Amino acid sequence: MRRLIARIAATLFVLACAEVPAKAWAHGGDAILPVRLAVTEWASALQGRDKTAMAALLSKDFPEKTRYLAALPLTPIMRVDLHHATLNITGDTASFTPVVTFPRVNMENPEAFALSLKHEDDGWKISAVAPSMDIADDLKIRNSALQHITFDVAVKLKDADTHDPVHARVSVRDAAGNYWPPQGHATRIAEGWREDVGGDVLVEGKTFAYVNPGFVLQLPEGNYEMDVSRGPEYEPQHLAFSVKASKVPSLDIALQRWVNMAKRGWYSGDTHTHFLGPRSASLEASGEDLNVINVLLSSGGNYFSNIADFTGGPDPASDADTIVYITEETRHDFLGHAVLLNLRELIYPFGWGDPDTGVHGGYDFPTMAHQADAAHAQGGLVAWAHMPFPNAELPIDVALDKIDAVETMVFGNPMREHPAWNARGDWTPPAVSPLTLWYALLNTGFNLPGLGSTDKMWNSQIVGSVRSYVKVEGELSYQKWVDGIKAGRTFVSSNAMIDFSVDGQFPGSTIARKTASELPFRAVVDSRFPVERIEVLVNGKVAATLENPGALRHLEFAGSVKAEASAWIAARTFSKHELPYQYHLTGSPSIVYAHASPVYVEIDGKPRRSAEDAAFLAEICDRTIAWAKTTAHYQSESQRREVVALYEKARAVYAEQAGK
Repeated sequence: MRRLIARIAATLFVLACAEVPAKAWAHGGDAILPVRLAVTEWASALQGRDKTAMAALLSKDFPEKTRYLAALPLTPIMRVDLHHATLNITGDTASFTPVVTFPRVNMENPEAFALSLKHEDDGWKISAVAPSMDIADDLKIRNSALQHITFDVAVKLKDADTHDPVHARVSVRDAAGNYWPPQGHATRIAEGWREDVGGDVLVEGKTFAYVNPGFVLQLPEGNYEMDVSRGPEYEPQHLAFSVKASKVPSLDIALQRWVNMAKRGWYSGDTHTHFLGPRSASLEASGEDLNVINVLLSSGGNYFSNIADFTGGPDPASDADTIVYITEETRHDFLGHAVLLNLRELIYPFGWGDPDTGVHGGYDFPTMAHQADAAHAQGGLVAWAHMPFPNAELPIDVALDKIDAVETMVFGNPMREHPAWNARGDWTPPAVSPLTLWYALLNTGFNLPGLGSTDKMWNSQIVGSVRSYVKVEGELSYQKWVDGIKAGRTFVSSNAMIDFSVDGQFPGSTIARKTASELPFRAVVDSRFPVERIEVLVNGKVAATLENPGALRHLEFAGSVKAEASAWIAARTFSKHELPYQYHLTGSPSIVYAHASPVYVEIDGKPRRSAEDAAFLAEICDRTIAWAKTTAHYQSESQRREVVALYEKARAVYAEQAGK
C-alpha cells in the first residue's frame, strides 16, 4: 500500500508540473525545471511537516525563518494544489502563485499563497511565502450555512412497516446541483487512502452523509432534491421539496423494506473494513442496515491503526441491531493476508516482511500458519482475505487445516480473472479468478465457506456493499454469527439474496449416501436489480440453470442434480449490472451477485478428490517453498528449515492427490 501511495504522489507531482501554464514561462525548459523542482520540494516538505527539508529550501533572506519552521508541525496540510498557479521568472527571481493548500483540520477552507523564489549559489530557494486572495472559483465553498440566511429543516426517518426509527445515507442537492450536507457534516470530504474515513461517502461523484433517524438540514430558500438509501434490503427514495421563509418544511420519510433476510434467519455482516472508529463504524453500518461490522487493526512498518479501540469483545458502540467488533488483519504481502475474527487478545505482528507491511530488513517470520494457530488458540476465526492474491501460503494453510473461511468477493467481478498482484515482486503467479481458486480448494476435499467484504479504506467505498449473510438460530449475537461462519452457513451478496438448500439441508451441511445419488435442490433469489440467471454447481461445474428473461425480482428454482461421487453443491446468481459502491483508485465496481456456500455430499465415506486441481495448488506450494529456501529472510537457518518442512508437509497433501 505504501508503494501505491508513493505512485499516486509521483503521479500528482507530474501532473502538477505539467499543468503550470506554458504562456507564463519566460524561459526555456532548462530554466523552468529547477524552479518547479524547488516549488514541489517545498510542497512536499510542507505536507510532510519536515523541518529539516524545509530549512534547506528556504533562502538566507527568508523573513522570520525560525518562526516559520517552528510553526510547520502545527499546521497539518491534507493536500497542496499547484495546478492553479502561474510561474514567472525574471532573471534571478521568480514568482509562483497561487499555491492552494487544504488544511487537514478544515479542508473546506483552502488557503492560497504566493511563493517568491530567488536563485542563490546552491540553486533556487524560497525567499518568501505570502497569503494570497487568488483562490480559483471552483475551490470556493458557496453552499455553506455560514454564508446564507438558512432555515432548519427537521428530517425524521423510519421503517415504513414497523415505524421504527432508522439510520440512512442521504444526499441533498439544490437546483444548481450543489450538495448541502446535514448539520455536522462537511460539504467536501477527503478522497485519499486512510484520509478522514467515517461518516461520509462518495458514490458516482455524489457526496452522501450517514445520519441518525432524526437530523437537521440548514438550507436557504430554494428547491431541493434528496436521495435516501439504506443498504440493499430497502428501496432507495428520491424526493423533492422546497424551503421558503413563510413555509419551512418538516420531512417525515418512511423507507420501504422490500426483503427482510433477518426474518429468514440470515444476518448480514462485513468481515473486513479499516480505519473507522467504533462510533463511525456503528453509524455507517446502521445506515446500511448491516448487522455486523468488523473493523480490522492493521499495520505498515511503524504505523498501527485503531490500537486504542480494541476491547477483545463487541464494542460498547454496538446495539441490538448492529454489532461492532474491532479485531485484526494479519498481513505479509507475499505470503498473504488473513482476517482474524473474534479475538480476545491481539496477535503480533500485524504485518511483517520487507518492505511494505513490515520494515526494510525485516524477517519473513512468523508464517501465516503460526498466526492462525495463535488465533485458534483463543477461539478466533481465520478467513483468508480478498482472494485471489496474495496467495502464496493459502493452499498450504488450507491443507494444514488453518483456514476456516475465504473472502471470495471483495472487488469487481469474482468470476473474472484478477490481475496477479504481489508487492514483493518475488513471484507473479498467473492471473486467476477468486472463484477458480475457491473451487480448486473445495474440489481437493476442503470445506471452506465463502465470505463477502469490502476491505473499506477509502471514502469512496460503502460498508456492506459486498457482504456476508450468516444463518443464525434465535437472536443475533456476535458469537452466534462467528459460529455460523465456522459451520459454513453463509452466502455472499452484492445486492442479490439467495436462499439455497439441497435435500432440505442448508449450506455447511453434509449429506451422506452409500452410492451415487440424485439430490433435490431449491434456490430462492430476490434482487432489487434483476439477475440474469441462477446456476447450480456440482464441483464447480454448472449442473442446472434457470434463466430470467422476464427480469423478475423474485425467482424460485427447484430441481435435482446428481452426485456421482463425493461432491460439493452450491448455487450462484448474477447479472452484468455494475454497482459503483466498490470503486476507488485500486478497485472496480461490483456486479449484482450472490453465491451460496456449499452443501457437501459424501458418497460411500470417500473424500472429494481432483488430480487437476491438486496439481494446480501443488504448483503454488512449489513456488512458495522455493521462495522460502532461497529468498526469504529468516533469523537462522534452523528457522528456514522449520518453515520449509511445514510447507513441504502441506505440499505432500496435494502431491499425493495429484499422483506426483
